[in-house]
Amino acid sequence: MGCPTPRIILEFWYPSDVELVGRLSSRGLVDAAFAQDLPFGTVNADSLVAALSVQSLGVTAIAAVPLGSRSSAASLSRIATAYVSGLGGVLIIAGDTKSCADSLDVLEALRFAASLPNVPEGIRVSIYFRPALRERECFLRAAAVDPGSERSVSFAPAKVEAGANLLMSQLMADPASAAGALERLEPLGVAVALGVPYAPTEGARARFESLFGARALEPRETLRSLESVPRRLRRSLYVSPIGRSREGLEGFLESALSLVG
Repeated sequence: MGCPTPRIILEFWYPSDVELVGRLSSRGLVDAAFAQDLPFGTVNADSLVAALSVQSLGVTAIAAVPLGSRSSAASLSRIATAYVSGLGGVLIIAGDTKSCADSLDVLEALRFAASLPNVPEGIRVSIYFRPALRERECFLRAAAVDPGSERSVSFAPAKVEAGANLLMSQLMADPASAAGALERLEPLGVAVALGVPYAPTEGARARFESLFGARALEPRETLRSLESVPRRLRRSLYVSPIGRSREGLEGFLESALSLVG
């Protein structure tokens, strides 16, 4: 059975966000929550722990599994842990730099995730995992794509062929600018969760610009930009609040949900 397409995937960052995600999910405004794997003092210092904290509230949770900083065995272990723990899925991120000589290739990681509960020949998995590997109806195997990068868009078909059943896009300062890439990705037959920043304050927009090199739109402008994307191409949205302010987020999600086709 295929996984249902999550209409709204909400990224969460802080301990106070966990309760908020649960409340928004209960109102039908969020289908899945996404936890990054971050090196500083947020709730998501470890994406698996953060995702499990949200999953305990009954919310489908997706945990980031960045490659490059851990060994192949460690990355495989994290994917298997997400699977046996009942998490909704993983987002496998290749990253731009590698600090580990034995890091896993993104296509190898996707093939491994797609093979579960079976384990491909030649891949070693801890004996503790094997008894817990059971067939599941749905496990999201998300891969990252940057609509602004020709190389990334061109590589997306290989990720889908390797087993990705969802693509999650880079956050786009102006969502309408992703329309061309979404057109090219549509024939792949998997949903693309278009990355949308929620930046309600000047500080948040400045923060986004420092990270991504482009200034995020105000929330109302972001929604207008989304409306200009053909409806069939906005099957799913990945919303990331920038900064600490969550004021107006609920109303933003209500409006965004009405735009998802």
